[in-house]
Amino acid sequence: MAWWRFWEHDEASEQSREQPAQRTATVGTVPVPPAHRDPAPTAPAGDRTTHQLEHLRKRREGIRFDLERAEEANLPGNPWDERVALLTDTLAIVDADLAALDRFDRQTSIPMPPTPTAGIVVTNDAQVDVRFSIGGELFHFAEEIDWDERGGPEVRGDLRFQSGAIDRVVPDQVPSDRRDALIGHLTDSVQVFATDLRDRVLDGLPLPVSPTLADLARPCPVCGGWQDWRGNCNACTQRSWQRQQLRAEAERLRTEQTMEEEERHRWAERLPIARRRLADIDGDIANLESQ
Repeated sequence: MAWWRFWEHDEASEQSREQPAQRTATVGTVPVPPAHRDPAPTAPAGDRTTHQLEHLRKRREGIRFDLERAEEANLPGNPWDERVALLTDTLAIVDADLAALDRFDRQTSIPMPPTPTAGIVVTNDAQVDVRFSIGGELFHFAEEIDWDERGGPEVRGDLRFQSGAIDRVVPDQVPSDRRDALIGHLTDSVQVFATDLRDRVLDGLPLPVSPTLADLARPCPVCGGWQDWRGNCNACTQRSWQRQQLRAEAERLRTEQTMEEEERHRWAERLPIARRRLADIDGDIANLESQ
């Protein structure tokens, strides 16, 4: 029986009470000592003051620049006013060019005779081919073949002039000083006429009935020049494009003028603020330097 060894249990219990308790933090079965933290380094007071002074002096440079710009904006003959004056001069030139476009001299219209445009043939095979004659002069246009990425022919390009002499269909009674202008107009109008013939065939529309040279150069009621087969006057179209460009340029110049004036006004209003900021930061610098 084990009861007669009771004194051994008492001795073991007494020994365990005499030994001090040990506490360790464990992860699994491995003891982990507490983490060691070094105290944060503290910069010397002199270094902190030097850093603050450097920061304040950099800020002072920026404020000083603002102050100089604000003072300049309040002076006569400042850069903003100079740029506005330059823009005003340029705008005056643009306005003069616009006025000149509206003051063009209308020329005397020269109507063309009703010379027949006959022998119209439009073929739509591998490529469209257009042929017609004006007063016996044969004109030939054909689409330029292009090739798509798959290697097949793609023939929906522009018509290319092949043959025909425009100067041979110009009437002899046209004055020499207008002859070159008429040749240039008819060159474009014949191209427009050939393109219209091609488009009519492709769209399944009938060809025009009995067109004449007069239909390719109708007098323009606006400028006295000529209108093409579709009723467009190249001279008026060019003048309209020039007017649009000049008006856009004038609008851009006026916008720049407004921006320059607004910028000068903003800088001028910042003058008292810049002076106060400079005085404040000068005071902060003086306080630190005296420490």
